[in-house]
Amino acid sequence: MPSIETGASTISSSISLIKTIIGAGLLSMPLAFSTDGVIFGIIIILIAAITSGYGLFLQAYTSKYVPSGHATFFNLCSASYPALSVVFDIAIAIQCFGCALSYLVLIGDISPTIVTYVPYIDPDYYRTFWILLSTIICVPLAFLHNLDSLKYTSILGLVAIFYMTLLVIGHYFTGDISNDLKGEIVLLPPNLTGIFSTFSIIVFAFTGHQNMFSIINEAKDKSLKSLTTLINFAILLSSLLFIFVGLAGYLTFGNKVAGNVILSYPQAWYNDLGRFCIVFMVIFSFPLMLHPARISINNIYYWLSVNVFHTTQPFVVEPSDNEATALLQESQDNLKTHNIVPFPQHTFIIITTGLLLLAYGLAISIKSFALVLAVVGATGSTAISFILPGLFGYKLIGSESPSPSIKESILKQLSLVLTVWGIIVMILCLYVTLFLSDV
Repeated sequence: MPSIETGASTISSSISLIKTIIGAGLLSMPLAFSTDGVIFGIIIILIAAITSGYGLFLQAYTSKYVPSGHATFFNLCSASYPALSVVFDIAIAIQCFGCALSYLVLIGDISPTIVTYVPYIDPDYYRTFWILLSTIICVPLAFLHNLDSLKYTSILGLVAIFYMTLLVIGHYFTGDISNDLKGEIVLLPPNLTGIFSTFSIIVFAFTGHQNMFSIINEAKDKSLKSLTTLINFAILLSSLLFIFVGLAGYLTFGNKVAGNVILSYPQAWYNDLGRFCIVFMVIFSFPLMLHPARISINNIYYWLSVNVFHTTQPFVVEPSDNEATALLQESQDNLKTHNIVPFPQHTFIIITTGLLLLAYGLAISIKSFALVLAVVGATGSTAISFILPGLFGYKLIGSESPSPSIKESILKQLSLVLTVWGIIVMILCLYVTLFLSDV
């Protein structure tokens, strides 16, 4: 099977990564500052930026250890920890599908606050109406094969984010919010419990790792230098937005800020436009989450067909002139061949259709699934952002040489640190969700 050469430009790849990272979590930053304080809130954002950025870098670095154009969590796991490949794909599928599902629920919850009357529709069914209406946009986008195909919708999503950013910062500088809506402002956190309760908001806000391999596969320039440049740009821009929006929203409302800062502002056309931007943003974020979920489910189906039902023979790619496979051939005998997961068109259509039907069915029927979503986020997002990239880096970096260089040794040790960090984050977030949260 030939390598995928879709030729996405660096700008297009950057847009996809930035849009994947900057989602609805941006509007929860002021709440995080309300429990962490100004100083500690900024520190946590910077720590999250560095660790998440290094995870993205490790994905770019280790992508050379599989055939060009076929970098996936499944293939990297197969090359480094074969026994765990299907386990992590299950976690990825659940996490990404859970995020996509949460976007549909958000559409149903916010849309009725923007358009308060719909002719011929019973108010009790407004939520269902708006969720189903989103299919006009979400379904066609969900059937696009490549993230590069979503670059124009991602640009529109970034425009919506830009407007919401200006709205939050503009309200702070104009000072037009009533004092009755304002609370106390602190520089340092009043207690540790508050930090733990919003810790996951900041850490998970930088999660864009689920689409990083797709971005790498579709990139015209797959060099480490080019990929590192787009990662640094995406992380830097995301960090600045998180800090500015977080501070502006917190300094406007103090500890009275809502979980979604846009909902804290009084009724006005420009604030309603901000609420519309939320809906607009999550509609175009939905296919970005469905994309990696679909890939992981196909990987799971393939693994079951090969290892459980024995209905499919492994699709093996022998080492060729490809630089990555050549390196692997020199280094480790067990990595001389690569199992490439086929994704035929009929399977693509079946999985996509199934995901859409399940997502919309659950979004309409389930009213509150915050606990499940929080647990899935604490486990799936942590695995994708920190644990898996760290394990890949620790196992593969320098494996092509019997004596790794000093740089490779440092990267390997930092990879191990990232894995440990991910385990700590997972434990803390699960503890908060299960014992300190009200969900």
